[in-house]
Amino acid sequence: MTKAIDCLIKSESIYSYKLYNSIIDVDLDDWKQVCQTSDSNIYMDIRLLLIIEKTMADFGKFWYIIFYDQNCNPSACTSLSTFKTDLGVVAGKGTKEFITHVRQLLPSFLYLNVLFCGLPISIGKNHLIFEKNANQQLIIKLLDNIMNTIAAQEKTKLTIYKEFTSQECYQLDILVQLNYLKGESLPMHSFKAKFANFSEYCAALKSHYRNDIKRSKRKFEKTGLRIVQLKDTEKVLQVYTPEIHQLYEAVVQKSENKLETLPISFFRELAINFPGQLIFTLVYKDDKIVAFNCSLCTQSSVHYLFCGLDYSLNAESDLYFNLMYAALDEALKQNVPKIDFGQTADTFKARLGSYQTPLYMYIKGTGYLLNWIIRKSFYILFPNPVLVPSYNIYKL
Repeated sequence: MTKAIDCLIKSESIYSYKLYNSIIDVDLDDWKQVCQTSDSNIYMDIRLLLIIEKTMADFGKFWYIIFYDQNCNPSACTSLSTFKTDLGVVAGKGTKEFITHVRQLLPSFLYLNVLFCGLPISIGKNHLIFEKNANQQLIIKLLDNIMNTIAAQEKTKLTIYKEFTSQECYQLDILVQLNYLKGESLPMHSFKAKFANFSEYCAALKSHYRNDIKRSKRKFEKTGLRIVQLKDTEKVLQVYTPEIHQLYEAVVQKSENKLETLPISFFRELAINFPGQLIFTLVYKDDKIVAFNCSLCTQSSVHYLFCGLDYSLNAESDLYFNLMYAALDEALKQNVPKIDFGQTADTFKARLGSYQTPLYMYIKGTGYLLNWIIRKSFYILFPNPVLVPSYNIYKL
């Protein structure tokens, strides 16, 4: 069993911390005490962290930290990870083309080992949670000292804190004083779930948007495709085969902004560890699954996680659109106030009525030279994403 390293902080700080390199060894009571104060605690759930640690151990390392005040009360917690990352993942189209040409000669160009405050999965949430009375800036300074030490030990090239809302940045902006650059990540698309189901939602739409959906659904029905909603763990495990996982891999390969490719074991472990909370929206052509969407349901929201698609059927059936309509129908039936659609397919999600929440990250290079290069090329490698306009889709 891994032993936690209990470190007392220098006299100018009132905080101490415990550092773990396996979630199995974390003090669960203290961890949960901090996480229960956060709306995003599902992403700091011990079960999810264990799944990621188990299924992605071949791709990186993980650390977990609990901070304590002078009375030994848990005040904050976070998860850290290393991951080999494509630095051009959020670059603009022209920059990506340049990087592609360079990689024909230098395949490893701009693939760097990164230390994240957060986890190496694309969910648009951060993994740094504070108890409401914590002195966040003192903890952030201490956390950054810890990360600098780990970065030196692991020989990582970049340190990145991700993904924070503008409100959370009020405290995180102290990182700019610590030599970090602040940039925009991809925004989160969310939906106010004020309808009982998809039919009720459609009835509230202006005719133009409602007719677009009707045309799309007719294309879908003509191809003989059908929808199945699945929450039963045993049935999910039966259908989530390597062939189905290839649909997910096809989406990852087509994505303009891909950080990771999750193994099949991640999805199967997710079904096992979150029974009744995981919703698989499946599209069948005869007896074959040709698309799926995986969502995670909590008391406060439904989170679209990952999807898979047979692109050869997309044009004739509007497969992706209809997959999202069916997933939205099931999400609305969960009777939650909000649905998180994820960070891609901006215009389509905006036309569904979603709103965007800008997200931010803080980046620092390791060593003077790399940090200088990052500063000089920052807005080329990390351009601000173009926010799509909101659409007035509902009848008055």
